[in-house]
Amino acid sequence: MTAKNASEISVQAQIKIPAKDLLPLAQNAGHYCELLIERHFWMEAIAYLSHAISPREGIWWAWFCTRKASLPKNDPAEIQALATAEAWIGQPVEENRKKSGDLAERLPDGSAAQAVLRAIHYTGETINQINSEKIPVIPYMSNKFIQVAVVTSVYALDPEHPEAVAGDFLKQGMDVANRIQLWAKYA
Repeated sequence: MTAKNASEISVQAQIKIPAKDLLPLAQNAGHYCELLIERHFWMEAIAYLSHAISPREGIWWAWFCTRKASLPKNDPAEIQALATAEAWIGQPVEENRKKSGDLAERLPDGSAAQAVLRAIHYTGETINQINSEKIPVIPYMSNKFIQVAVVTSVYALDPEHPEAVAGDFLKQGMDVANRIQLWAKYA
C-alpha cells in the first residue's frame, strides 16, 4: 500500500460532510481518525480506519469485533466462519482464502461473519468459472467488507445505543493501528 494522506483515505472510505469538514483540522492521517472519534463520528471513523489499515490487520480487527458479537449467540455456522477466518489470519494462504470465500456463500447475507469471510476472499484474485481466467481484485473491496463486519457487529451488540460499542471497537482498531505503526506510513 502506498503512502496516502487523510484526504485520499477519506475519499476511499466515502466520508461525507460534516465529518469531512474536519479534514482541514487534521495534522496527518492518524490525527484525522482521532478527530473523527473525538467528535463522535463513530461510523465514519470505522469506515476511515477500515480503509487506512492493511487487509490482514483489518480482517483481524473485524474478526475480533465479529467474534465479540457472535459468541453470545453460539450459532454453529458463525462459529465455523470465525474458525475459518482465524485459520486465514494465522496462515493467509490461498487454500484458506478459498475456504473463506466458499463458506461465505453459505452464510446468511448481511451477517458480520459473512462480511469477514468476504473480506478475506477479496484479498486475492478470483477465477472466472466460465473460462478459468484470473479476475483481479477490486481495489478496496476487502476494506469495504472489513467496514461492514465491524459496523454490523456494533449493531448486533447494541442496536439501541451503538455509540459505546463503536467506541470500544474503535479503541481496539486504533490499538492495532498503533501496534503496527500504521500512521507512520502515511506521514
